[in-house]
Amino acid sequence: MKENNQALLSLIKSCKRGKRASQKELYQQFYSYGMSICLRYAKNREEAQEVLNDGFVKVFKNLDKYNYNLSFKGWLRKILVNVSIDYYRKHHK
Repeated sequence: MKENNQALLSLIKSCKRGKRASQKELYQQFYSYGMSICLRYAKNREEAQEVLNDGFVKVFKNLDKYNYNLSFKGWLRKILVNVSIDYYRKHHK
């Protein structure tokens, strides 16, 4: 598990430097996990996809705020839940 953790940290650091290939890899690595979260809040798959993409934009903009001592999945989950709730408030009045 430690090796996998190091690979993830390396990937995150690469994303912070703006490497598109690393951002794509991070997106692909956590796509299923993120989609499972977004589908709980969305009306349909297309809406969940939109929320997921908005969430990842927010993740990439705020990677400098990520604390390496905490779980990346937990941090990602919190962002996706908040983006889902914001989306719901904006589009389902």
